[in-house]
Amino acid sequence: MSRFFIKQISVTGEKVLFSEVSFNDGVNIIYGPSNAGKSYIINCINFMFAGDPPFTKSSTGYDTVTMTMESDDGYAISMTRKIIDGKNGEVGENSVEVISNYPNVESGPYSISKNEYSDLLLKLMGINEHHKIISTEGFDSQSLGIRTLIHFFFIDEEHIFGKRTVLDSPSYSKINAYLCALNFLLTGDDSMHLMPEETKEERERRITERTGVIAYLNQKIEELSQRKAELEAREAVGETDAEGRIEELLSAIEEIENEIGTASSENRELVRERYEISTKIEEALFLKDRYRVLKSQYEADILRLQFICDGERKEDTIDEAVACPFCNHEIEKGTVAHESYIESATIEIQRIQLQISDLISAESDVCEGIDKYERKLQEIDDQIAEITNSINGELKPRAAELRQSVEAYKEILRAKQEIYAIDAMATELNTDVFEKENEEDGESAKFKGRELIDKDTWKVLSDNLNSMIKECGYPNSPESRLNIDTLDVVVGGKFKKDQGKGYRAYLNTIMLFNLMKYLEENAIYAPHLLILDSPILSLKEKKHKITEKEKATPGMRESLFKYIVNHYGNNQVIIAENEIPEGVDYSSVNLIEYTTDEREGTYGFLKSVKN
Repeated sequence: MSRFFIKQISVTGEKVLFSEVSFNDGVNIIYGPSNAGKSYIINCINFMFAGDPPFTKSSTGYDTVTMTMESDDGYAISMTRKIIDGKNGEVGENSVEVISNYPNVESGPYSISKNEYSDLLLKLMGINEHHKIISTEGFDSQSLGIRTLIHFFFIDEEHIFGKRTVLDSPSYSKINAYLCALNFLLTGDDSMHLMPEETKEERERRITERTGVIAYLNQKIEELSQRKAELEAREAVGETDAEGRIEELLSAIEEIENEIGTASSENRELVRERYEISTKIEEALFLKDRYRVLKSQYEADILRLQFICDGERKEDTIDEAVACPFCNHEIEKGTVAHESYIESATIEIQRIQLQISDLISAESDVCEGIDKYERKLQEIDDQIAEITNSINGELKPRAAELRQSVEAYKEILRAKQEIYAIDAMATELNTDVFEKENEEDGESAKFKGRELIDKDTWKVLSDNLNSMIKECGYPNSPESRLNIDTLDVVVGGKFKKDQGKGYRAYLNTIMLFNLMKYLEENAIYAPHLLILDSPILSLKEKKHKITEKEKATPGMRESLFKYIVNHYGNNQVIIAENEIPEGVDYSSVNLIEYTTDEREGTYGFLKSVKN
């Protein structure tokens, strides 16, 4: 089975610089002053494990996070998720785009809400099937998802100094769910075989017994009786043949719709005929215009020929020139005979006048045709208007009125059906009341998640915790143990919740590291991963209002880091901290430093975000 670890986190967005951070398989420490983006990296990992957005795109400009995971045998899987606008602010997109060369994981979009993405992340831990686990004492069940397991290997800055046990979710308490999940990692058993055969409703009814169930059922019976009285008080409910009336009305509606269809077909035919007549009118108007132009041309020809004839007649009255107007030289009188055009022009004029007469006759015929077509067009328009008025003003309103009547009768049927259902429900509830009043009291069994994990496992976890606390420099090396009732550490007889914030962060870190090592060595399924934000709270005292008495000592901090570096085993550890203790050999560690100084080192994680 391939073991996967986080190789890279990168973020992008419009008009911002691409930012990334790379990790090794082993210990990775991100350190540097506050506001350098270290927690952004931790929160990006949480985001890619189906958590909340690590930052807002409105304040940073970044809206896309990609996490790349690699396996110890060379496979790679890249997951990309966007930050989008939601109804109440920015949220993480429900879909994650996956690119994979791992044979057991296909590339493509994976839904978070449908558990597809969670199942993918669990598959990288070797969990190949979707499981459900028992989540409450009352045997409620829920899907085993990555968010059920993440607090076993991930804790952020706001919760690392929490008072509650890290074996429970810091968001809300469902300790049975997380104990069941832990047992599944250890044994591969989801415990669903312990679910009672009875349903949840049956269990709740049996648990509540006589503490209000009978009163509740009686109240429901009374409410049903009141509802039945209201329905029966309606006048129309007395209609005996509502179904018959509905059939009659539907038949009448069908007849009207047929009439509407026939009228619409007739209307379409009239519209087609109107189009044809309009086309003929256009053609006749065009022809009439051509006749007018031709008549004008003929009249112009007649005027030209008459002009020629008038010229011929007046030629004899013009004095003939006897001298050249330029040189005054005497011009000899011509001897060429002149041919007259009057006769031929007169004949041509008579011919054109006959053509004009024919043209006037043809134009008159065209005008009569246009008048006939326009009268026909008006008749068609009147018919179309009559049919349209009939459809919109008579047939459709009648059909709408009949449909309203159908709905009224349907409402009557629904009321009758509801009355019938009320009678059936009231009878059933009455039977339930009778059975409840006559059944014997009994105490329901409760699911106890602590009992899933055997005492030997708790003993080994407790002994390992005791050894680690001593090796990590706790003052005076007190005896420590894991308390089964609180599922938390007790140091020197003092419960963790009673310690200061710095000590709680230190102890919570040891608890999770101890769990990681135990899962690595003994579990069927192990995350092989631990992500810690500010385990020693260095330079965070002011931010979290930590007093001097609450701080973990420098020796505790140094010893804790030494232990993590020397004992991480076959796991990946990612730590974010302001400053790292001196005196630790970091040669095998991937140190990632941010400076918030543009003149030295790497300024911060988000390259486009400055303090």
